[in-house]
Amino acid sequence: MTPAAPLPRPLLVVAHGDGGSDPRDETVRLLAERLARRLDVPVDWATLKRPVTFAEARARLAAALGRAGDDGLGPVLIYPLFMAEGFFVRVKLPKLLAENGFTETAMLPVFGLDPGLVDLIEHRLRAVASMQGGRTPADLTIALIAHGSASGDAGSRLASEAIAATLRARLGADIHLGFIEEEPFFDRVIVEKRAGIVVGLFVSAGTHALDDVAAHVARIPSVRHHVDAIGRDAGVADLVERAIAAESAFIE
Repeated sequence: MTPAAPLPRPLLVVAHGDGGSDPRDETVRLLAERLARRLDVPVDWATLKRPVTFAEARARLAAALGRAGDDGLGPVLIYPLFMAEGFFVRVKLPKLLAENGFTETAMLPVFGLDPGLVDLIEHRLRAVASMQGGRTPADLTIALIAHGSASGDAGSRLASEAIAATLRARLGADIHLGFIEEEPFFDRVIVEKRAGIVVGLFVSAGTHALDDVAAHVARIPSVRHHVDAIGRDAGVADLVERAIAAESAFIE
């Protein structure tokens, strides 16, 4: 008897999402669409800010797999498009998945903790510096802006500090961290350090990246280049593909 073919493992990309009546969820949606063109499995997306997107994504994935009834989706890969493995990833995400019928899931590594993210940021910094008259990152002061946490959750700070430390060692550059919700606050860091390049350690161009940081950067003469959200980089899709390949190799 021929063994049954393994069930396809669809992919769900999940982000925190933007708030407000007109949420800016383009980043996670575009990433899902890019991955859908590159992978041989159904891909969809959802955000914690809009819980209804989980039910919508489940319905689309079930239809794509031909399982529109109550048979279940089977195993689903979850890619957490978050900068840190904090409360939302550890607690809120599993709860929403379970409530919306994602009963068999395998969680891929969090985007912000992927070692390949540092490579991606380094590549971007080298390219940006080269655009400034053939300079290198060591010739410019760099500010990395992260979310931080007013509640005392150290996840965002620790992840950001690890990225900054690795980049300093690799580039020999003057790199400073600033935060949205904790000290040192980003606006003072950019001004006091006279940052020439500002990089947002955000997954999407939402409220923090645009309304908070970009609006401030636009008024600072020292800033030569601003990367609003590293999660919008085209190379993020490569990181997700490698994470999927590593997960598949582990399972096999």
